[in-house]
Amino acid sequence: MFLVDAITSLFTLQWTQQEPKYRPLPPHVKRTLVKTPNGDLELLVCEPATSSASKTTPSHPPIFFTHGGCGSAGVYLEWITYLYEHNYSGTMYAYSVRNHGASYSLPYLRMVLSTPFEAIQADMVSCLEHAIRREEEQNSTTRLPIVVGHSSGGGLSQSLLSGTFSDPKLRIRASGLCLVGAITSFGSYDLYWNWLKNDPFFPLRSLFHLQHPNSPLSTEQLVHNAFFGHKYPKSRTGDFKQWMPAYESMGWPVGMVGNSFWAWANGKPSWLNTKDIVSNIQNAGDGKDKICVMIGREDMMYRPWMWEKQCGLYRGALEELKHEKKMDETAMPQTSSDDSIEAVSVKSEGGVRLVLVDDSGHHVQNDVYCDQAAEALLRWANQV
Repeated sequence: MFLVDAITSLFTLQWTQQEPKYRPLPPHVKRTLVKTPNGDLELLVCEPATSSASKTTPSHPPIFFTHGGCGSAGVYLEWITYLYEHNYSGTMYAYSVRNHGASYSLPYLRMVLSTPFEAIQADMVSCLEHAIRREEEQNSTTRLPIVVGHSSGGGLSQSLLSGTFSDPKLRIRASGLCLVGAITSFGSYDLYWNWLKNDPFFPLRSLFHLQHPNSPLSTEQLVHNAFFGHKYPKSRTGDFKQWMPAYESMGWPVGMVGNSFWAWANGKPSWLNTKDIVSNIQNAGDGKDKICVMIGREDMMYRPWMWEKQCGLYRGALEELKHEKKMDETAMPQTSSDDSIEAVSVKSEGGVRLVLVDDSGHHVQNDVYCDQAAEALLRWANQV
């Protein structure tokens, strides 16, 4: 069966330059193109569904969505629509990295082998700065955006907020940070190890596929296994897969593995300092949950100890920041739980909110409980 699937899926892989993919948009979402020296990047924009008076002074900050590997701005359309229909007062933005979505495309070898992590960082910064300028011009606000990063986009967002592994021009600040099934601050070894355990033919298939970056997602079944929970209809996987890029940069995942393999193997994985990250989140430690960690309980790349460790690292960083700035000891929120959303459990502790979504995989924003996950995001964003 493996050999048949490997041979069949080989012919689904694309080696020639792809065309930009213009995904159909709902009426409340507009597509714009952000000019960069290398080409135009897709940026989706959704104005709030509120009165024109409130648009001039939004009560909540804009939200900037960052997709992960094999994704695009379009993976956030369900969440954007939910927040729009439930009157989130800030403008929402979602962009596509080069060679993803409707952003400019690159030839196979140039994208896969010659596009470093820093180039992916630059794409995000270009679109984020465009969104901030737009907010200043149209909404008369200089509020920093909330950054929502999924998977590799979460790793990308953390790297830019840390300001330690990028060019000084590639540094950002935010009002809050939501990490959705994201690469952890201690690197990606554990996530890929879990993927390998769930797909033991991963290395053999990749070898047969000449190391094509989409080999692990070359069939609808593989996409379903990697991205969704057991309740997600397999019949819908093909529609999701058609909007995935044909190939992507290997420099992106390589840039987030963290320290050496041997350090990871010895139980000492590390990559980014969470204190550097929270230092670039506006008013971190002010008594609100500035960090949100959202995970699908059936995300095959995560284990409970991983999300607990991630939350613990951020709580520790916020506590350290609070002491350094001599903030009020009562400012940090107390531990609380909220199970009032169907299929979602929420725990807030030490300025970090952990959201677990039942029966959902890696793409919680597209899985069967995407609306419930969006409600959890909305409640978090409203308090940021």
